Amino acid sequence: MEFLSQRCSSCHPSKSKLKRCGVLIGLLVLNLIAICLVSYLIAYVWVRGIRRNNVAQTTKIWNSSDYQSNSEYYQNLKEISNFHQIDNLRLDRLRSPRFHPINGESVMYIRKQYHMPDLKGSTTTLHWIDLKTNQTIQLTRPIWGIHDQQFFWLDAKTILFLSNRGSSRSSQLFQLNLPEDISTVKNYLEPIQITDYPLHMGDLLINRQATRLAFSCEVYPNSTMRETSYYQSIKQEEKNPVYKFDKLFVRHWDEYRLGLRRHPFLVSIQRNSSGIFELQSKPQDVLFGIDSDAPTKPFGSARAQWSFSASGNSFAYTRQHDETSAVAWSTNLDIYTVDLTAKNYVSVCVTCDNFAADADPRYSPVDEHVLVYRSQSVPGYESDQHKIKLINGSNPPIILLKNWDRSINSITWSKDGQSLFFELGEHARHVVYKLTNITSPTSMPIRLLSSGSSNDIQIHPIDDNIFLYAHRSITKPLNLYLHTSSLSMRSITDHNTNLLSKVRLTTAVDLFSFIGARNETIYGWHVPPINGTNKKTPLVFYIHGGPQISSYDTWSYNWNFQSYSAQGYAVIAINFHGSDSYGQNFTNSITGEYGTLPYEDLKLGLTAALKSFSYLDSDRVVAIGGSYGGYMINWIAGHPEMSRRFRTFISQAGVFDLRHLAYTTDELWFAEHDSGGFTPFDNLDKYERDNPIKHVLNWTQPMLIIHGARDFRIPDTQSIGTFVALQRREVPSRLLYFPSEGHAVVNPFNSLFLHKEVFSWIKQWTT
Repeated sequence: MEFLSQRCSSCHPSKSKLKRCGVLIGLLVLNLIAICLVSYLIAYVWVRGIRRNNVAQTTKIWNSSDYQSNSEYYQNLKEISNFHQIDNLRLDRLRSPRFHPINGESVMYIRKQYHMPDLKGSTTTLHWIDLKTNQTIQLTRPIWGIHDQQFFWLDAKTILFLSNRGSSRSSQLFQLNLPEDISTVKNYLEPIQITDYPLHMGDLLINRQATRLAFSCEVYPNSTMRETSYYQSIKQEEKNPVYKFDKLFVRHWDEYRLGLRRHPFLVSIQRNSSGIFELQSKPQDVLFGIDSDAPTKPFGSARAQWSFSASGNSFAYTRQHDETSAVAWSTNLDIYTVDLTAKNYVSVCVTCDNFAADADPRYSPVDEHVLVYRSQSVPGYESDQHKIKLINGSNPPIILLKNWDRSINSITWSKDGQSLFFELGEHARHVVYKLTNITSPTSMPIRLLSSGSSNDIQIHPIDDNIFLYAHRSITKPLNLYLHTSSLSMRSITDHNTNLLSKVRLTTAVDLFSFIGARNETIYGWHVPPINGTNKKTPLVFYIHGGPQISSYDTWSYNWNFQSYSAQGYAVIAINFHGSDSYGQNFTNSITGEYGTLPYEDLKLGLTAALKSFSYLDSDRVVAIGGSYGGYMINWIAGHPEMSRRFRTFISQAGVFDLRHLAYTTDELWFAEHDSGGFTPFDNLDKYERDNPIKHVLNWTQPMLIIHGARDFRIPDTQSIGTFVALQRREVPSRLLYFPSEGHAVVNPFNSLFLHKEVFSWIKQWTT
């Protein structure tokens, strides 16, 4: 403007002319502003139109031209066929059954469905069922790529949940208003978007008063959500990024650790005059400035690791001490509480006296000062027994069931605050117990569910003897059930009924036992082939991973025993020394014994199985194992007395060199503890004694190797090394390498390809 004024003064020295010049300049500026505004509006409308068209093209709303439900697809099939992995992947996934919060007469749950028949997409929606009439209503509209998650049924008419239904396609908070009579819903309910944060909301917890909620976002420790979003946008534009690290983790499970942290945020909420929830405060980052995660990565969740107190005025959370490289060799987790009535939120550690893991706090539903949680006692040992501890106010924690030899997986309070329900592993089954009079030293838990695998229980709002749960087994995929008594349990969902009616499954599974290492009883599963046991049948000898887990009586979407049975193979799965669910001493027995006790159990178990089930063909046996099971495949391959009993091996994410793994895996604690508590530079002999790489000279049997490039637990060089050794020794071998997969193969198309290759390989070497 100064430049223009000077020009005008020189050209028009008179005041009147100068005044007219100023008016003209003002009009010119106004015209320019108007032109800019009009241009902006035109561009905005144009871009919005493009975005709507793109969304319409890439995320089609469900309709008859692009969709068939599982029920419709399988109902229309005329013939029954043997079960196949594609059927397994098409199964609807059901979870999170929740009672009507007032009368418990109906249930809501989450259903994940896959595009039929090609598996090119999936969607997750909210469903409702009337327990009296069994009428089922799909409440939210299914759209490919849209997933509704982590819902809370606050009252008879209100649901809050996370979803990526908004225009940004990031997960945000939504509200679903239910009609007086839900059974009248015909064409879905349209939810209302509550938040529009610049970052994805990853977890959700709401107090019972519906006055506060907690959610998680991945932020840089010293940055707000908006600042983090800005920094992320800059990083995405980098063409040649370079990663710089000053501490561990460098990478964890399947991701590089580049500074983002999963932090809990707390915010007050309130209904407006229209009944819609609104945020009443700015979300506060509980861990602002702290280089740590809560929930913990990669598997922690708000449901397990966060808790609001009975009044909703206190918040408890689990966090990892991961500000230094010690995170890679320490299993220390701690529980912190926050007084939400204070002006500034201050986290107070209530378990920092214990240097092992303390996790999963659960406030009593009736007592503001009572908190229970899961606690381990051995630092650096992720498979140590989880006991239950109780804190009452400022009193020291007390251990419940101090002498009980069970490791608790999950805790649920009864509504009256007098009992606890436990989910735990017992003899290769996931069972449910109930403990009453929780502080009585003579009180012992009573087992309520003992078959298959049960979890995700929710207690009835009025009757503590009634609960919902998810259940599955080797012979049945997951379904949702209602437990009203020990004599009355029934499934409440039937989404997969038509699918299961059109496939043949093995319906009888045997549990057998034998005397293994240390003269102790070892158990195993026998799954017969779908075409019967009237003729000699090749055997798939399955070796589970972990190693401190078990081959459970459960349904798997990856290594599913039914897939092998349907191909005409029998399956034997041994729960060797080190397996969990048989007592902590049995689990601990594998420490320092990687290649000894389990190897002896597997050798004796194969002999026992061939003797017990005479139809098995001892000349056509295949061994399959993943993770530790892959380690054992490589170990067996180097010991001719055992390796020559197998026609071929299949190793997925297997360990080739224990010494190298100790320096390249992400979580160092499991290698160091399982070696006997040593680092490789403290005691190299402990790693070398049971190292498969030492016995490559004895490798003779064909092997199929499978690995994902993003597996940072067992780095891909372990399988590449295995393949190089086999090729160099001129042993028939093949490497399946999945560039986008991690420790497990989860992409549906990759899973189908994997199974095709596995079955082809087995057939090649057993025919």
